[in-house]
Amino acid sequence: MIAGIRNLIGVFLLVGATSVQALGLHLLEFSPAKYFTVEDWAMAKETAQKALKQGKVGEVLTWQNPASGHKGSYTVLKRVEMDTQTCQDLNIKHVAGDLSGSGNYRFCLMDGGKWKTTGRVPMKNKFTN
Repeated sequence: MIAGIRNLIGVFLLVGATSVQALGLHLLEFSPAKYFTVEDWAMAKETAQKALKQGKVGEVLTWQNPASGHKGSYTVLKRVEMDTQTCQDLNIKHVAGDLSGSGNYRFCLMDGGKWKTTGRVPMKNKFTN
């Protein structure tokens, strides 16, 4: 559960949806993202946007900052239509030193052309498709 919250904080920061303070969460200290430099975030954001705008299902897009050694990857898992919105499920992985974190998140294209996360990808169970 804590790992999921840490990853979600990183996702919000990645797409600029909100800040950790606005969420009232201070779990970033346990996440690789805590150690990301300004340059790391610029590379991560650029790669995430490329994955959302141009990525093909199954394609892995990566970034790595030689200066810090930090890295990450973004993989489009699938595209879905929800209530007339185009959405994509992304697998996001971040690594900083010995810390790594990953998770699957849904992003939907909003009016104005910005992608925003709706949170973790819903898990399938016997009651859903």
